[in-house]
Amino acid sequence: MDRREPSNAIGLGAAVLGISVGCILLASCATTLRIQSDFLPEGSLRVAQVVYVVTRDRTLETKVLYDALLASGVEDAEIKDGSVVLARVFCCGRPNESEVELMLYAPPAIGAGKGDIVEVRSGRAPAKGDSGRLNTVMRIRQKNGDGATTCNWVPPNPQLWARVLYCDWMPGEGWIEQGGINKAWFKPAASS
Repeated sequence: MDRREPSNAIGLGAAVLGISVGCILLASCATTLRIQSDFLPEGSLRVAQVVYVVTRDRTLETKVLYDALLASGVEDAEIKDGSVVLARVFCCGRPNESEVELMLYAPPAIGAGKGDIVEVRSGRAPAKGDSGRLNTVMRIRQKNGDGATTCNWVPPNPQLWARVLYCDWMPGEGWIEQGGINKAWFKPAASS
């Protein structure tokens, strides 16, 4: 689960945009930021594992990310080390694992750290002149290293690289499984 800082060659800017070469060519995709996109419907809840905590300096250096935070109502004073994190939703060793990591706004009061399993409200890209909605950490569901393990990567075969997070409490709280290419356990917006 070790994660190094994104290389300077690629930079956080590339991670922020998180769009494929094909999408860059399409005007409708060009303004979608990774912090505002997900494979699930807007407002639904999902879980993800934090793999990288972004510093305030890196956030400020990445103007498009900084501007998106401000446009969404986050005050400059609220942007601290850890206000933005990268989190994985598939495990482990997938060839394009880092390309499908989610970028999340983590309010400072939550204190999300590397290895934590967090609950995330899915965002959306800007539409009809608004600023969109950020993927936002709502709470920590499993703190890294606290010993209580209710969330695991399934199926439990470590040889597979497209495993998803499943937590024992999900069925009892109304979470459902999405199949297909972007498998996930999530709680639809209407019930969250």
